[in-house]
Amino acid sequence: MRYIDSNIFINNLIGDNRLGEAAEKYLEAVAAGKETAVTSVHTMIEIYAFLKSKRLSEQKIAGILREISLHGVTLLPFEAEFLLQALPMVKRGWKLGDAIHCLTMMKHNINEIVTDDMHFDNIESIKRIDILKMTF
Repeated sequence: MRYIDSNIFINNLIGDNRLGEAAEKYLEAVAAGKETAVTSVHTMIEIYAFLKSKRLSEQKIAGILREISLHGVTLLPFEAEFLLQALPMVKRGWKLGDAIHCLTMMKHNINEIVTDDMHFDNIESIKRIDILKMTF
């Protein structure tokens, strides 16, 4: 089971030149049951914030989030303790969202993350999966 970072969903949504196609193929593999993946409710909030910054309507955003949730990705809960535990990590240079993703993974004993964020390479207990090196 792998954790999917929000950047994979966002790169798929925007058709990113570098990662969009690989993100789409990976998410299609998850939807087809070839890959087992989870993410956090926090990921959906990050996607919401990104889409809101693009000035999409609430209805359009809700439709996109609903579509994402129907593609076989299990949503893990956002727990208040994650926010409290993330704050000291932010003081050490982490982005708040990435700290929350890391803590969510640790809580659920998940040690692989699909992301292009290379700073996850510096966490001994987490293996970053480079989506550009995956085959489907």
